[in-house]
Amino acid sequence: MKKLLLILIPLSFYFFNNAFAKCDGNQRTFMDNDSEALILIDPSSLKLSFYDEKFEEANVNAYKGFSKNGGNLGIGAIEYEQIYFDIVKEEKIDLCASAIYLRIFETRSVGLDGAALNSGVGKIEFCEPKKFEKKLVDFNHICNWFKGDAELTSISKKNKGTKGNASNSVVYRTGEILHKSGSELSCVRMTTGFKPNYPGYYQVAMLAHFCTSDFNYITNEKIKSLAKSLGVYGIVDPPIGQRLSFHK
Repeated sequence: MKKLLLILIPLSFYFFNNAFAKCDGNQRTFMDNDSEALILIDPSSLKLSFYDEKFEEANVNAYKGFSKNGGNLGIGAIEYEQIYFDIVKEEKIDLCASAIYLRIFETRSVGLDGAALNSGVGKIEFCEPKKFEKKLVDFNHICNWFKGDAELTSISKKNKGTKGNASNSVVYRTGEILHKSGSELSCVRMTTGFKPNYPGYYQVAMLAHFCTSDFNYITNEKIKSLAKSLGVYGIVDPPIGQRLSFHK
């Protein structure tokens, strides 16, 4: 089986842009390098789901993409979605959150490496943007963090785990970030996989983060709630009580 290291191309907090991932200095990407690779869409048409009460009052944007050959990785067709939420008050960040869904269709020779996904949760750097990211409509959004936009001020010593809605393993890590706007944020980042096609490999992966200015908000119970809300309609539907208003 070909080993796909979900080039945690880095979730910049948007579009795997390089935030919250280890910078690798190259332009590998699972998305095609053109302006049509990711299309801004109505969030209600998304398959993915991620829920918190704060999201109902947040600004919401969503992207969807499809690549016939996995960008320049040559791994076959890939479907990709991302939803992100923000609450910004007087140019200070109150909330930045996002969830990403990635699915591969060539399941005989390609799998999303669960170990690499889990390891990537704790590898945090703010990197230079990929070429396709510079073409995105929301490239300059306050929650889209690249090199120079934010710095990691603390991070938990190791990854931890909890269970998702389908008893799937969800690995997470917490940390604190200082944004160039002066916003100080408490964050959790998590990942999980669905539809295993080989031991340790998956057809579907999700990556999410949640950052808030309220340093008392991200409790153990809140992390468990966020983890259980991760889902993809038609694959692992989210719990009835944890669905965004446009999905109910």
